[in-house]
Amino acid sequence: MALIRLEHLSKSYGDRIALSDITLSFEPGEWVFVLGPSGAGKSTLLRVLALAEKPSSGRVEVDPTDVPGRHSGRRISGRRMRRLVGVLGQEFRLLADRPVYENIALACQISGIWDRSEIRERVNPLLDQMGIRGKESLYPNDLSAGEKQRVALARAMARHPRILIADEPTGNLDPGAASQIFALLREICSRGTLVLVATHAEDWVRRYPGRAIRLERGLLRSDAQEGEPAPEVLPR
Repeated sequence: MALIRLEHLSKSYGDRIALSDITLSFEPGEWVFVLGPSGAGKSTLLRVLALAEKPSSGRVEVDPTDVPGRHSGRRISGRRMRRLVGVLGQEFRLLADRPVYENIALACQISGIWDRSEIRERVNPLLDQMGIRGKESLYPNDLSAGEKQRVALARAMARHPRILIADEPTGNLDPGAASQIFALLREICSRGTLVLVATHAEDWVRRYPGRAIRLERGLLRSDAQEGEPAPEVLPR
């Protein structure tokens, strides 16, 4: 059963068509690259998947049977659906006036978690996983670019999302720091999180192979699993 499905999805901004008739489905624990040149529709697709934007037509469906908690067949609220998604961008977007710990804890508070012990139970393992233990009292300006992105990744994971969306997550990093981020993303995926990564850098696809979706001018051109050829997918 797919965790998230797009059915005949299109997105326009005035006269500009950003996505046209996209039908895709994604499983828990999948490792997916979203590829294509600038203007192909990668970021728009990820914003729709992150539930940050509504499609102009078509549907986005999340399988409620794959969502923790009690639903009894009821429709999941938009707010609850957004809690299922963590987002990591090219820009770190950390709060400069708050230390590392508080930047990560803020994601819990936004989700409605205010109990300090519960926040500690979420934040402390992430400090270890991201390799930033000992830096929790530092402020963003005291960190390297790679460390900032690891803090941003910890923040994205603080809500225990089922889906992690990474839009050009290594665009501002040197090769060493970028490799660390990709290794962490792959580890997160291995634990059952659906991870979607948009990138211009084809090298990462070769180094961390998986499913590869290619967009061109808002059209889905190919969708191939690891090791498969990439047949052209024509729009319906």
